[in-house]
Amino acid sequence: MVEKRQTESITFRIDKQVLDSLRDAAKRQKISPNSLAGQILGSYLEWGAKAVAAGWVSMPKPFLIELMKLIDEKDMTRTIAGLSSEFGKDADLFMRGRHDLEAWLSVIRSRATRSGFNIMEYRRGDELEIVIQHDMGKKWSLYFKTFYENVFYDLGAKARFDYTENTITITLDAAPPKGDLTA
Repeated sequence: MVEKRQTESITFRIDKQVLDSLRDAAKRQKISPNSLAGQILGSYLEWGAKAVAAGWVSMPKPFLIELMKLIDEKDMTRTIAGLSSEFGKDADLFMRGRHDLEAWLSVIRSRATRSGFNIMEYRRGDELEIVIQHDMGKKWSLYFKTFYENVFYDLGAKARFDYTENTITITLDAAPPKGDLTA
């Protein structure tokens, strides 16, 4: 059973051009402006308001793909392995107020969504399989594997990884239910 969320009404004064843009975007997505505004506010509070301060940056995808081609795989994995655990913990603490498996999964989900990656989750018994399609090449798959693997290890989570040219798969044993962590 899906838990029904409580809602409240509020009135905002919004610049007319912003409101017109909101209405146009809502119409294209075939949802109400109210629903779209709620999604935008939720996204901002979950990611946008905290991500930059936590150390995440936004760069054009083609630049990142080309930069990764210049880096040696061994140097990249060694560097990421050395930085990922501390960064993952710092990001969790700043963005979610705690560092645990559920908080880290929430950050992974949010980052994938905000990066325009396709993300799917499959539950099989006590296992959770997360498939992230990033379309950035094999070195990026290795980057994500190395980064996530180190943070899961530090959290004591049993995680297995597989990756292809453009996709990474994370399989977790006894993963928590998909939660809504908007801290």
